[in-house]
Amino acid sequence: MYLDKQTGIICAVGILSAFIIGILIGNFAINKNSSNAVIVDRFENKQFVSDVMDKVDSQSLRSFLQVLTKEPHIAASDRDRFLANWIKEQWEDFGLDSVSLSTYDLLFSYPNPDNPNKIYLYDAENKTQFTSKHKEDVLRSEDEDENFVHAFNAYSPAGDVTGELVYVNYGRVEDIQKLEELGVSLKGKIAISRYGKIFRGNRLKICQDAGAIGVIMFSDPADVTFKGSSPDDVYPNSIFLPESGMQRGHARLTKGDPLSPTWPSLKGAYRQTVNETDGFPKIPSQPIGYGDAKKLLQVMGGNDVPEDWHGNIPGVSYKLGPGFSKDHQGWKVRLVVNNYLDDKEDSNVLGVIRGEVEPDRYVLLSNHRDAWGYGSVDPSSGTSSLMEVARVLGSLARTGWRPRRTIVFASWAAEEYGLMGSTEWVYDKIHKIMNRAIAVINVDICASGDILGPTASPILKDVFIEAIKSVPSAHNPSQTYYEFMKDSIKDDDIGKVEDKIKITGSGSDHAPFSFYAGIPALYFYFKIDKKKYPGVGGYSTYHTGYETFYLVDKYIDPGFKLHRSCSQLSLHMLLNLGESLYLPLTPSHIVTEIENGIDGMNEKNVPQIMKDN
Repeated sequence: MYLDKQTGIICAVGILSAFIIGILIGNFAINKNSSNAVIVDRFENKQFVSDVMDKVDSQSLRSFLQVLTKEPHIAASDRDRFLANWIKEQWEDFGLDSVSLSTYDLLFSYPNPDNPNKIYLYDAENKTQFTSKHKEDVLRSEDEDENFVHAFNAYSPAGDVTGELVYVNYGRVEDIQKLEELGVSLKGKIAISRYGKIFRGNRLKICQDAGAIGVIMFSDPADVTFKGSSPDDVYPNSIFLPESGMQRGHARLTKGDPLSPTWPSLKGAYRQTVNETDGFPKIPSQPIGYGDAKKLLQVMGGNDVPEDWHGNIPGVSYKLGPGFSKDHQGWKVRLVVNNYLDDKEDSNVLGVIRGEVEPDRYVLLSNHRDAWGYGSVDPSSGTSSLMEVARVLGSLARTGWRPRRTIVFASWAAEEYGLMGSTEWVYDKIHKIMNRAIAVINVDICASGDILGPTASPILKDVFIEAIKSVPSAHNPSQTYYEFMKDSIKDDDIGKVEDKIKITGSGSDHAPFSFYAGIPALYFYFKIDKKKYPGVGGYSTYHTGYETFYLVDKYIDPGFKLHRSCSQLSLHMLLNLGESLYLPLTPSHIVTEIENGIDGMNEKNVPQIMKDN
């Protein structure tokens, strides 16, 4: 009885103490000078939101892009480090509360500048009949730079292999299965594949698993040109890819620093060896232009390819292989790759505008900084937008404004090598991110065309819808983007704007937030109009030497109206998430997407297939 009474007293004192402590915490946590901010929803002030968006300046965006694309800036290069420090200084000048670098040890892959990767074609007497290029032809003198990286597939191992060619279309699983049906084996052969449809690392792994000893990848005119591939129809006279354009890119299957899977690669932290690491390709691969691909394809033998495997290289009748045509018996191809691995430091740049009421709740706006070349589209169109949004909100902060919640700006390092900077930061700050981050808005590319491509975590779908209902269309400022989209899709199979907002995928820096830390994301860009250019894949100059400031300024977005709209969309969503009294989350969309997914599996008879297997 005494113990019960004593326990009761202790409990009562504990509850009272907790109550008093809670009052004290609340008392000191609230800024006494901004009590109105606790209950005011500034996002409901539409004039305030409109005034902020109107501050976005197209000329400022153009100026940012000029600086960002002045020189090539592959990850961890001198120019990349220069840009990291330039961004830091700019954000400090804009008026952000704090700006810092977050540095990690990362394993990179580079081609040997003194011994370029090459593909050779030998005749029956072992004489060299063709040697591939390792960089693009210079079509504008302004585009040449001695530091522009040679064409390569990062993390493809060094190797020297010789054999016959087999054409594998896009190198998908279904393409390899089709080859098997046609009696064509990849074992001991060099695969030649056109880019498109799947990630290059998956293509390399699929061919590797099918027994290939090497892979050659090229962009086919069917996917990267429209009217044709004559000089008048391609860069620098249009947006389309010339014959020597070569798509660079990494080819491993893991994300983050390869040597520290699932933990941050901080200085001094344990990192495993390359031999202990999964995800690296085991056979060499090399990208080439379709001009060089023509030299290889036009001497191939074997049967004709299936009808839908044909490309549009002039003068080529696409053959399956293996081997060579009747007039080229005894010929062979040699693939030589001299890539090497190098451990380097690289840094994210993080800028903060501290929240006034909920400073421990974070809304992030991010983009990566590194590029395979000049990167005028990927990523610098997005970086210029990130800079402009930071400028606008920084200038607002200088007047005394503070958002309700903390806004974090992030310039990620080494995205092109496998989301390395963002992934390491998520690993490094995982507990803080999971407890405090509300959402991440990631803009990898702002403008590669003029059609909006929106994606969102289901719970944030309404944030995007509200933004496109509020931002004027770059095509017709009297319309909102919602109205423009509604008109442009009225004849589509999917005729509802809301249904055009797809679920975010995993190809950019929002991925570690969404799929590791569980933070919802918004990701969007302006893409090429496939109604205007049917058959064309993404933007044609992707990761090539022709992705220049001139391309954007002359063809993709003269006047930088799309860049302005991109920045306004980011601003609207930032203010919605950062200023709304109540978080603008819609959980019911999660239920809808799950139901849609189940319906889709039932339509494809997936449950029965799983049961049978």
